[in-house]
Amino acid sequence: MLYAALGDSITYGYCATSPERRYVARMQRALRQPTSLFVQARPGWTSRQLLRTLRRVPECIWDEAKLVTILIGGNDLLVSAPWLLEGHPGRTFKVAERLYVHLTDIIRYVRRPQSTVIVGTLYNPFPNSLLAKECFHVVNETIRLAAQRERVAVADVAARFANREADLIDGYRRGTLRDLRLIGNPIHPNDAGHEVIASTMLAAYRQAAGAPRTERARMRPAAKRLVRSAT
Repeated sequence: MLYAALGDSITYGYCATSPERRYVARMQRALRQPTSLFVQARPGWTSRQLLRTLRRVPECIWDEAKLVTILIGGNDLLVSAPWLLEGHPGRTFKVAERLYVHLTDIIRYVRRPQSTVIVGTLYNPFPNSLLAKECFHVVNETIRLAAQRERVAVADVAARFANREADLIDGYRRGTLRDLRLIGNPIHPNDAGHEVIASTMLAAYRQAAGAPRTERARMRPAAKRLVRSAT
């Protein structure tokens, strides 16, 4: 079986204390069958940047993947933070509109008849900021809408992090936008946070796909070589 994980720094494994503690690696181990992992994620990627990189991934990856998870959109908000902080809340809706288009295109690009696609909502690392709450609410409603219209499953990561941010986010401080820094923002999950993301994604997958198959799914040699080079 091939599992393809798409995203940004969270999917890449930022702030996990080892590669094995990334949520994608936890997912790989928990799938109850021999599973290869392909990761298409980099720190700082927006939904637009992720979409553009998919065209460089050989088609055999998407043709082989039985599970595809997508966790993207946090950087879409972060790059608009200066305008939001200066009192331009309407910018959130522009971010959401672009995210909807990009996320829809990502889903359509990677989805295949044999694959189960799971899209994650975004937890709010600044829960004590009213502005941040409003922004993440708009963005998460956009993610749910795109998933609903494309008929893919949603893993509600945001709900699982709610009221547990201090325990699940690395370097969590006050939970306000004043915590923002040029470098080292307290926005990434710690090991416990990666575990919560993995369990949420896994639950959504099992619900969407039914009971996991126990038979071994064989990949074609070309896909195997690409997976080894990507992980």
